[in-house]
Amino acid sequence: MRKIKVGAIQPGGLPFDAKLDCLSDGFINDVNTIIDNHVLPNLSISLSLLEECGKAGCTIVTSCEDMTSLGRYLTAEPSLYGELAKSASEIVEDKLSALAKKYRMYIIGCYAKPEGNLIYNTASLFNPSGVIIGQYHKTHLPPDEMWQITEGEKINVIETDFGKIGIEICYDMMFSEPTEVLSLLGADVIFHPTAGYGWYDSIGEATLRTRANDGSVFIVTAKNYIYNGAGKSSVIDRWGQVLADAGFYENTIVYKEIDLELPKSQPDWFYPTNMSGIADVKRRKLTERRPELYGKLLEKHSVKQMPPDETKKSALREKIKNGRCRWN
Repeated sequence: MRKIKVGAIQPGGLPFDAKLDCLSDGFINDVNTIIDNHVLPNLSISLSLLEECGKAGCTIVTSCEDMTSLGRYLTAEPSLYGELAKSASEIVEDKLSALAKKYRMYIIGCYAKPEGNLIYNTASLFNPSGVIIGQYHKTHLPPDEMWQITEGEKINVIETDFGKIGIEICYDMMFSEPTEVLSLLGADVIFHPTAGYGWYDSIGEATLRTRANDGSVFIVTAKNYIYNGAGKSSVIDRWGQVLADAGFYENTIVYKEIDLELPKSQPDWFYPTNMSGIADVKRRKLTERRPELYGKLLEKHSVKQMPPDETKKSALREKIKNGRCRWN
């Protein structure tokens, strides 16, 4: 048996100071001021919840997406966003490393991280020694992130001492293919740090349950709390059943012990088992796949979405400032 306790946090956010709004006329354009008065206070909430997971004995836990709260600055000038991402990522990595060591647990932290001249929406896996042993760059970007973030180019699993994990960040989950790829790569659990929850309010949980069942993987989602906004952190099993969720409660955690060796199998008397001789659903599905028919999935769309140019960005900034366009 490979039993582990998986966890996720569900943090709320603090009121946003208008003086720190990069689209306001009175904006204080100073990296240290933003870090001290916006990033660190919000980050402390996530860190305290991760600490609760450590005290609860979690083997591995995930933060939400954008735990350094830089989403507000996606419309900022690239130089400012880059400085913020550099400073915030260094701070959060230092703190997550210390927490992982303190509680001897794996931690997945999700934040904007510069690499060379590019910035990625990154999920880093810290091992119980506080060392980053794997990273994932978000591969599917919604339009707003394209202002500052570069697409990742690889869907990968990360080896741990209990098995293989995969990571999908927010919008990645809106596409079925990443989950299928991670399943084929042997992922036992997929962790899903997110700020969104489906194409529209009521479809989020249905999407997660379907992905888990189709891929025969556990999915652990960490969703930030938003009043009157759909979405909740949860643990879902390989059948798509919700084992535990955080409800719509602010600043809480969810965790559950799961057995990675518990088979996803159907009874001997069930006719597909009798006819195929294979009780394990995932293994049987692998024998029934028809990859020779799926070539269309590999064709590129004739129109690729591109990041907006500076002229369009300026126009959009004005629309957002004047209330004629909502950023979120």
